[in-house]
Amino acid sequence: MAFAQSKPVGERRRGSVGMGLFAAGVALVVLGNFRSGGKHGEKHAVMPEAFFGLKRMQAAHIAKEAFPGAMTGAAVMSKALWPLWWKYAMKRGNTIYAQSLCADEINSDKGHLGRLFTEYYYNRVFPLGGIGGAPYGGKTGFAAFSHHVPDGGNVFVLFGPHIGFSPEGEPGKFLRNGQMALSTSCGALCAAYSQCSSGGMPADSKDMEQSWLREKLGPKCKDIKESSNPMVELALQAYKVIEEEILSIVNTGFGSGNLVLLGGIQINMPYGMPGFFKPMHFSIRAEGREPENLMSVFER
Repeated sequence: MAFAQSKPVGERRRGSVGMGLFAAGVALVVLGNFRSGGKHGEKHAVMPEAFFGLKRMQAAHIAKEAFPGAMTGAAVMSKALWPLWWKYAMKRGNTIYAQSLCADEINSDKGHLGRLFTEYYYNRVFPLGGIGGAPYGGKTGFAAFSHHVPDGGNVFVLFGPHIGFSPEGEPGKFLRNGQMALSTSCGALCAAYSQCSSGGMPADSKDMEQSWLREKLGPKCKDIKESSNPMVELALQAYKVIEEEILSIVNTGFGSGNLVLLGGIQINMPYGMPGFFKPMHFSIRAEGREPENLMSVFER
């Protein structure tokens, strides 16, 4: 596991202080945007968790109980960037960023991890994913993206499905701007689950992304249906097939730099709350070097 070796007390203390200052800097950038309503004049301000109110606090509790270890996007970003910056010298200027997240517009709401990385750190993104969050760009998409890397530079990929929570804490539902009724989130995953549960549908060349989701989730529908919380289990099973696909298309043949993969489940919370993210994979690898597990950074 990463960071398993013990260090002298002085070095650990300096590392802890440095990480605290780094996290504080990230938090100030993010919090400043939240207070200003975002760069795009969005309607809903994002509040710190202490100011959620009873209803939102209950929704947050339900979400974190369903996905233990979930934390705000800002917390995930600061924890993930610290070792990359401090131990591996991965900076904005020598790293390119891609994400394989669902195309649903709520995944770019304030406080969501993909938006934080894109808008406040890397400033640009290569989109590998489509509906459901799967990397439909495939091997060709990754090869094209990774060959844009600066000489000797690095590649960072964020990936995973998403799930919404209603104001009452119902998983798989989300109350969108301007609507009175709840809608599904993720809509593509919920549709694939419904289609598979009702007997399935043939592949459709005019609906290739949804066809892929049905094919991959079909064998898992029985287990999803029999689980105690089908919508939560749907997100977990979707994550597994997306991670498998990501690992099958990436490579380190782009140069001497590092490839970093950060996978998990994006959790869309009711407006006024930041999005949560459940980290499930965090690794770094390079040509000629075995992958290193960095998940321990989220335990700090």
